[in-house]
Amino acid sequence: MDTLTEIISACGSAIVAGLFGVVMWHLNRQDKDREEKAKQTQRQLDQVLANTEKLKAHDDVIMNLSEALKEVMTATDQNSEGVKALMRYLLQRYHATYMIRGFITSHEKQEYLEAYEVYRSKGGNGTGESWKREVDTLPVRDDVPVVNPYIELLKNGKGE
Repeated sequence: MDTLTEIISACGSAIVAGLFGVVMWHLNRQDKDREEKAKQTQRQLDQVLANTEKLKAHDDVIMNLSEALKEVMTATDQNSEGVKALMRYLLQRYHATYMIRGFITSHEKQEYLEAYEVYRSKGGNGTGESWKREVDTLPVRDDVPVVNPYIELLKNGKGE
């Protein structure tokens, strides 16, 4: 039994040291796993932050585009109103010229109707419609030469 006691005494320290080594190895391994998980979590957090910055930049672009679109729409509405006013004036002038003259050529009528359609598509009102109806009642005469009164005024020196 003395031999067994001597073996146990001799091996006991080595067994305890071995067990202590195994425990320390497991603890170190757990520390490394925790460090790796912390690094992975930090990488994920960094990615989320980077994505957040990208989304913020994207939102800024969308806001800028939205503001630009509003400006374009405002300018388009203003241009449309300007075109409508110009077309109203043009229709009024054509109407007066044709009514004073008492007839219209087929080419003039086609141009008048095209101008009226632009005016109407821009939201023109009933005044343009009444002018169109009156122009529609004029006789179409392609057999009579049409003289432009403005060119005649310039020729006669009255346009200065």
